[in-house]
Amino acid sequence: MKKAKTWFEVDTKGLRALQAGKPKSFIINELVQNAFDEDITICKVNVRQTSDKDIIITVEDDSPEGFKNITHAYTLFADTYKRQDPTKRGRFNLGEKQVISICRYAIVKTTKGTVYFNDDGRTETEEHTDSGSVIEVAFKGTDKDYKEIIDHTSLLIPPQGVKYTVNNVEIKRQTVFKTFDTILNTEVLKNDEMVVRTRKTTITLYPSNGQSWIYEIGIPVMKTDCPWNIDIGQKAQLMVDRETIRPAYIQDLYAEVLNHTYQNITEDNVTSTWIDIGIKDERVSKDAVKGIIEKRFGQRVLIRNPFDGNANDEAISSGYTLVSGSQLSKEAWEKVRGFDILQSTTDKFGKTGIREAKVLEPTSEQRNYIKVVKKVGKELLGIDVKVNFVSIKGVPTIADFNPLTKEYRINLAHPSVPSFKTINWQNLKLMYHELPHNAGNHTETSYHDCITTLAGKLTMKAWKEKGYLEVN
Repeated sequence: MKKAKTWFEVDTKGLRALQAGKPKSFIINELVQNAFDEDITICKVNVRQTSDKDIIITVEDDSPEGFKNITHAYTLFADTYKRQDPTKRGRFNLGEKQVISICRYAIVKTTKGTVYFNDDGRTETEEHTDSGSVIEVAFKGTDKDYKEIIDHTSLLIPPQGVKYTVNNVEIKRQTVFKTFDTILNTEVLKNDEMVVRTRKTTITLYPSNGQSWIYEIGIPVMKTDCPWNIDIGQKAQLMVDRETIRPAYIQDLYAEVLNHTYQNITEDNVTSTWIDIGIKDERVSKDAVKGIIEKRFGQRVLIRNPFDGNANDEAISSGYTLVSGSQLSKEAWEKVRGFDILQSTTDKFGKTGIREAKVLEPTSEQRNYIKVVKKVGKELLGIDVKVNFVSIKGVPTIADFNPLTKEYRINLAHPSVPSFKTINWQNLKLMYHELPHNAGNHTETSYHDCITTLAGKLTMKAWKEKGYLEVN
């Protein structure tokens, strides 16, 4: 009877082909994370380039136990204690095999023995270290590959208490910007099955000096446009390639970061993709959404109602920024409306202007003002203006002008209404503002042209005809 064979075999060339297009920086991630996962105080990385374009990387640590099982150096997906511990980076037992597959040679020396990988195949010997492990790999690489690897080594964040050096230069831990605790999914082994469960973790944010990364316990795994490096203090939900994080997890993560940093976000990055993703998430807070809206559009902001031009116009003239439908995503609008963060222009102005009101009998001083306005309207703009004083409390409008009826109304109940005891610059300013509405709304060029026309004509009249604005 023939001896039974294992279910699967691995084609080394096929595995190598799958790694061919990856940035060579993944080699640093895989080899160093193995060291970081152990009980170490030192991790030494040496990277050098030979004259024949070999890149040789050596990673050495002082783990007392070394490799727990030397066969893991060449056994794909072998069971590993790391799967049961969410604070350890490894879980697939695949990374170093991916590295070795592209190498011209590799050596794994640890307390349990030594494994050589070269053109002759795999050789195991009893050579061993007294403590710690030494892994050396060599592969063909360009000058660009070498620079990329050197640059990438400085991105890694060593565990507390671990001295991490690259070519004998210590890489210090990054300066912490902020930390906060939250609940995120992680992956652990339970009953011989990798399962997802939620767990409290500490998120650490570090200032970014350019390109930012999302880290899995100190290992940079995915680029981000967030202004900070984000370190997840436990296993993230990574895909097998260890370079992709599941989209739903990313959305949760960004929402949590947004909740804790919206006050620190600047105008330069308020429209970043990470914010658009995070703001969709059910975790995002009302304060975060409100803060982002204010950072992007200002504190005086309303929703533009496309069917209420008068309210839109009144809002603009009152110094509000209007937000239209296309300026936010569907999900962001759902949050804005769900949290009741913004009013529409109609809510603010459409129903609270100067409504129908009883006309007040003007005083003698107010009659003088009426005469001036009528005179200016007729002679300089060619319109017969009807001027009325009304009183309506609790509305934001001081005055209005109806271009159809040519009625100019002044609300005496408004706290900012000017005095009419004499003809003065404040009540003339009000006239300058309202009469040009005969030509258009605040946002129309015709309105502004009418203001300058009125100003020019009135200036010339007052200059050539002394006493033009005086009332007999």
